[in-house]
Amino acid sequence: MPTRADDVPEPSQTEPEWFREPTPREHWIAAWLFVGFGVFFVLLFFVTYGFWFRWVTLALGGYSVVHGFNHARDARRARRL
Repeated sequence: MPTRADDVPEPSQTEPEWFREPTPREHWIAAWLFVGFGVFFVLLFFVTYGFWFRWVTLALGGYSVVHGFNHARDARRARRL
């Protein structure tokens, strides 16, 4: 832990890998995770028949699947560049 202002690294000395764009592989991993969780939430909607919260799980599932497809689109776009 720095104790003085002189010990704090300059912005040019910070590692650029901390704030990089995700690679296409990382986008594909995220896409499959989001779609998988989305399918889980949609299936949970059918399991929790008669419970009011099931509509929230359906919305979460739909949102997760859409977000996963956005990651897949970004992975395809990043691969072409």
